[in-house]
Amino acid sequence: MKRSSVQLLLLSLFVLSGCTLATVRTLEEDRIAKEGFSAENYVNGIWESDFLPTLEENAVEIGQLLSEIDADEDAAIEQYGHRTSSGPYSFMTQGEAQVLTVDRESRVGLAHLDLQPFDGEADIYLAIGPVLRGNALRDAVGFIAFNDFTNQVEFAQVSDALKDRADAEVITPFAIDDHVGATIRFLGAFTFDDREEIVIMPVRLEVVE
Repeated sequence: MKRSSVQLLLLSLFVLSGCTLATVRTLEEDRIAKEGFSAENYVNGIWESDFLPTLEENAVEIGQLLSEIDADEDAAIEQYGHRTSSGPYSFMTQGEAQVLTVDRESRVGLAHLDLQPFDGEADIYLAIGPVLRGNALRDAVGFIAFNDFTNQVEFAQVSDALKDRADAEVITPFAIDDHVGATIRFLGAFTFDDREEIVIMPVRLEVVE
């Protein structure tokens, strides 16, 4: 190799060593990167396309699900349950129930539901807010994983955003207080912490005609 060629090559290597390679992004990707993570945008992106269809296709009738849990909890968890890390399992469910009472003494409001055959006793509960606890909606569907997010904060924000969406579109508009005594049909999820206090977080509510 000629001396001039060698000098040119060395010069090129020297120049490149002092450069920082830039990442090429689209304008939209650049906007998202600057804005940072938005749990609301994430939920809006999956709600209709993935989240609701997953619940609709996989929700087990509540009577059947509770019977299977009572008969063999481990088998029911293996077949229907999902969880993150080592926390309690959550389940997708649907069913019909009669609204017995609405309890708003605490901000963690609950409607007491009587499952068929109706006997006037509360079998399960429906989360009605304004404070909505737990991560049942996020965890039950099985495809929202902690490793998909940068940190625990983002993961928690997704859970809150799902509950906010359910509250705005389902819980508040349904006005459960107006349906005491009625039979309703629900679609939602619950976290299995206590067999005596199954609390459904709804994503769909309707009065059975």
